[in-house]
This record gives sequence, structure tokens and C-alpha cells, in this order.
Amino acid sequence: MAFYGLDPRRGDPWSAFDQLRREMDSWLGSWRSERRPNAARLAWSGAHPPVNLYETPDSLVLATEVPGVREEDLEVSVRANQIQIKGQREIAYAGDASVHRRERQAGSFQRTVELPIAVDSEKADASYRNGVLMVRMPKSAAHQPRRISVRSS
Repeated sequence: MAFYGLDPRRGDPWSAFDQLRREMDSWLGSWRSERRPNAARLAWSGAHPPVNLYETPDSLVLATEVPGVREEDLEVSVRANQIQIKGQREIAYAGDASVHRRERQAGSFQRTVELPIAVDSEKADASYRNGVLMVRMPKSAAHQPRRISVRSS
């Protein structure tokens, strides 16, 4: 029986499988390198950028890493129970550059995070420093702690 060069009468039967594996690795390797720029572009979407969401006594704070994104390329919108971050990162190369490796992600991204409590979207504010976007969202009045005076009866 001969299948892709597999003939037990010709010696090691596993050599044919090794040859097939090497050819597949070679073919897949060239396919991956051709597709790599698009793969890096797609990887920027999904669960990126990573976020931290924490609560202080009077607000929710979201921090997200978006290094290399210009401030004017960021868009933040806050609703009562969710925040959405959109942006775009471009990576420029010199006009005559040959790219040998592309691992930094580029392109547009969008991330929506459900908030655990309602916030006052009118009073939310954002700051951007050293590649970190911070969005502070005051809790809605219904979720703010309210001090109640105790009277003697």
C-alpha cells in the first residue's frame, strides 16, 4: 500500500509523515506571514483594549490602556448602565520601509462594558495620560449614599 510515499517495504514508515508535516509547516508558514498584517489588525478588536473598572464611594472609574492612540482618535460615550470606547491606532512606516515583523496591533477598536450600577452620564469626564484613558462616572443619585439624620423621639 502506498499513500503519499508511505510504503512499508521502503524503510521507516514514519518518514513519509515527517515529510508531509514539513511540507505543511512550510505551506502554513508562508500563508501566516502573508496574512500577518490582517491578523494583527483583527486582534485589536474583541476584548481589547483591556479595562479595569472599580468603584469609589461616589463614582465608578474605568481605566483602559490604549498606547499609541491619539487623543483626538478616542471616542467615549456613557449611558446610565454602560460605557463604550471607540478608537483608532495607526502605525506608520517610512515610505521605503520593508516590514519584517508586525506584532503591534493597529486599526480601529470598540469596547462596550456593562456597568454594575447606573451613573450620571452628564457629569462623566475622561482624561488621557501616558497611554491610559481614565473615565470617571459619578453614581446616579439613586445609588449615592445618603446620610440620614437620627432624631430622638
